[in-house]
Amino acid sequence: MPRSIRLIGQSGGLKTALENRLSRAGANITDSENADLTIGLASQQECDLAIFPEGMHSENSNLIITLSDVIIPNGENYWGNEIIIEWVRKVKQGELPNYGSEIRYWVNVRDVADAITIISMSTEESVKTDRMKMCGRRGWKGKYVIEEIRLLWDRYTNAINHSHTKESLSNIPSPVRGIDSGSTPSPDFQSLHSALIDSGGEGWHPLVPLRTSLMEVIASLEPTLIDSY
Repeated sequence: MPRSIRLIGQSGGLKTALENRLSRAGANITDSENADLTIGLASQQECDLAIFPEGMHSENSNLIITLSDVIIPNGENYWGNEIIIEWVRKVKQGELPNYGSEIRYWVNVRDVADAITIISMSTEESVKTDRMKMCGRRGWKGKYVIEEIRLLWDRYTNAINHSHTKESLSNIPSPVRGIDSGSTPSPDFQSLHSALIDSGGEGWHPLVPLRTSLMEVIASLEPTLIDSY
């Protein structure tokens, strides 16, 4: 029989992505309290797997994932996504966003949903009790991310306004630049990486490029976005 899984707590883009991914993996999504596994999203209720944003915690689960810097391309202001949404909106208005000096470890919601699904569907006892950190593997300075958003937005507006020039067409945006290796301590992914391997996965290796995530956010905030990307 398919494994029954109940999701409780914070609604929004992460929950939707997780429900869809679990369903594709063969899980039966249910509201029943008798589900084989209960996943709590920023919830203080007792559950089998608790997922919390940075700074929030609970003792109502033996398996806890602290989640941060998730890019959810639907405007949801949670899990760190509100920062990217604000940067995109400011760039669209011709303003310079306030990015500060904090290093962020951005990751796409699809990579997050994939990893949580692998762990949730696992029958290995070794992954049922632990504390894990989940975010992107590579650190990014805000000014470089904003620079890329601006380049992508300019490319879009040139396309819809038919204002491309030889220079703009040849000026393909370079990939956003991560911080120099070793310039700041990286998050500890050992527990997460091991749990994914023990569950039959390949460890924590997010696949969605940051540029793709940024384009998806721009598209979600611009309904008339054409297929110029």
